[in-house]
Amino acid sequence: MLREEKNKRVNVILDTDIYNECDDQFALSYLLKYQDRFNIEAITVAPYYKKNGISLKEGIDKSYNEIIKICKWLDFNYTNKVFKGSTDYIINGYDEQNDAVNKIIEISNNNDKTYILAIGAITNVALAIKKRPEIIDKIEVIWLGGNSFLSEDNKEFNFKQDIEAVRYVFESKVKLTVIPCKNVASNLITSIYELEHFLKGKGELCDYLCQRFYNDGVHGIKERRVIWDISVIAYMVNKEWFETIEVSAPNIKDNTSYQLTKNNRKITVVNYLDVNEIYKDLFKKLGE
Repeated sequence: MLREEKNKRVNVILDTDIYNECDDQFALSYLLKYQDRFNIEAITVAPYYKKNGISLKEGIDKSYNEIIKICKWLDFNYTNKVFKGSTDYIINGYDEQNDAVNKIIEISNNNDKTYILAIGAITNVALAIKKRPEIIDKIEVIWLGGNSFLSEDNKEFNFKQDIEAVRYVFESKVKLTVIPCKNVASNLITSIYELEHFLKGKGELCDYLCQRFYNDGVHGIKERRVIWDISVIAYMVNKEWFETIEVSAPNIKDNTSYQLTKNNRKITVVNYLDVNEIYKDLFKKLGE
């Protein structure tokens, strides 16, 4: 756990594209089950590009409604807590005001320290830093995105949507931890059989999560999936489940690949996570 903060709740913002697929629902539910540990200041809606004919704006609206639904199930007071974010990407020239970016800035300025847990395209976070760079000293970003350095490129959903946003965050001085998808978070694979064993019948939310896992409405019916986004929540719950390295921040090439460096500012990269410990804790918390 976060030993430096163990005697008080840690301020967090969750930035999520929750209607995109099923893993965000698990991540939000997992976080809300830890309200004794985390002061959830806001849940901000990240953009995701068209899937199944859904526009960026429609995706934002659907994500917003999905967040409210889960908050109600878990008795979380969502009043003035959920905010719609960017409806386009920095790489497309988007630089508009929106509720999510404004709230990230406001919360960051009001607290001594806020952790931003980003599990979608990092557009909202990049815009907040771009508009008010002074918040850099008061935030720490944990982002699930891209692939490990063993991969040839980062043609991964969270990364490739807004390469310019990724580049901006990497080149900023913000304290940053990256959890790569391929070769790291990709190990968080589980099955409908395991989910139903631990969760089915333990409430409306748990049944809904099992249903969404089996058919997320995007990738069709699957018996096994990776629940990627729980990695960021688990990292905040107990860092002992993770192994990290500190590296010189790579440059971001236009083809999404990393150009490794030696003299850039340092960032933290996760290179291993303990799947068994993470799922054991997830199932315990969700099934309570």
